[in-house]
Amino acid sequence: MEAVARAGVDILDVRQTSSVFRELLLAAKRVGCKIDFDIPEGGRSLPPPPLPSSSSPPSGPAAVDSPCGDEGAGGEKEEGRKARAASAPSTGLAPGAAVPRLTPGVTPTNYVLTLLSAEAFRSALYTFGKSQGVDVALQTESVLRRSKRLVVMDMDSTLIQQEVIDELARHAGVYEAVRDITHAAMGGGLDFNESLRQRVALLAGTPATAFRHVIDNLVYTDGAHELCRSLKKLGYRLAVISGGFTAITEHVRKELGLHYDYANQLEVGADGCFTGRTVGPVVNAQRKADLLMTIAQQERISLNQVIAVGDGANDLPMLAVAGLGIAFNAKPAVQAAASFRINQRSLGAVLYLLGFSEDDQLELSGRPRPGGGEGAPPPGGPS
Repeated sequence: MEAVARAGVDILDVRQTSSVFRELLLAAKRVGCKIDFDIPEGGRSLPPPPLPSSSSPPSGPAAVDSPCGDEGAGGEKEEGRKARAASAPSTGLAPGAAVPRLTPGVTPTNYVLTLLSAEAFRSALYTFGKSQGVDVALQTESVLRRSKRLVVMDMDSTLIQQEVIDELARHAGVYEAVRDITHAAMGGGLDFNESLRQRVALLAGTPATAFRHVIDNLVYTDGAHELCRSLKKLGYRLAVISGGFTAITEHVRKELGLHYDYANQLEVGADGCFTGRTVGPVVNAQRKADLLMTIAQQERISLNQVIAVGDGANDLPMLAVAGLGIAFNAKPAVQAAASFRINQRSLGAVLYLLGFSEDDQLELSGRPRPGGGEGAPPPGGPS
């Protein structure tokens, strides 16, 4: 709420439980922010406390209590415009960590905001989110926000939990040397082309059958299969564009039912071993962005209708050209540069940023709810 007040925001429409209404009203009164509630038909009534006036002087910074602390929010417009976006509950947990259950009664919420400075508000929300361990997404309100048609994803540490070249290096006995170079490249501390050249050179002499070992031990990110099935059911086109290698992206494309895959190609010599070189153009940061635009053009899809998801510095140009570019459990430098971030263990959280509620996701999943009824709680989403 402190960030809301500093950015000159009027919250016009909030759907939430009564406890959160009270928390918002109290916080708004402290910071001099005006809030009006629009209760949907059939919603829970709230005893009408006195609504704080927007002219009331702030009495000090307002802390966000736990009913609001497990949620993200959304919506962006240029100066003075209204915006609406879907919010996703978030935990800020590292991959593999247990996701706590939300406070009973807390649900994903749509907010309508009037922003005097969208970028200033985005910056304030990012700072707040980091301090509270929540994800906040600020999106431009338009028809195209709800009409995305193409999703392009990175592979390593996004669709799968491993870095493929590190796994090949482990098989080749040069894991530590390759891992150090990978970390420097993904964090933006080393040019990708040079890092790839160095790492591939260390694989020289390794049998190409190492690819089969990697494929047999792939660990898919939680929610990857469910996200792809849901998006395909909705008619989305799906692609993986990776700085890894084609032998793995082809397998992942088939496993997840994607439509496109692009990656680097390792050269294999007559002896069936890696030569320590790649063949063809390097799929680096700029080529990832170029390939995204090529796919969109081929599919006759505007860039505003494209979603990109990645975790590394070489994903930033791709995230920047997409209408919705999401840094997924990304390195700190990447999160700071990206406009949208998800820090949950499940890729299924992407659906919240597309405006799909928990009920929508349950319907898309088609799985039985543990307590009876149709649908099951989406992985990484609220329970």
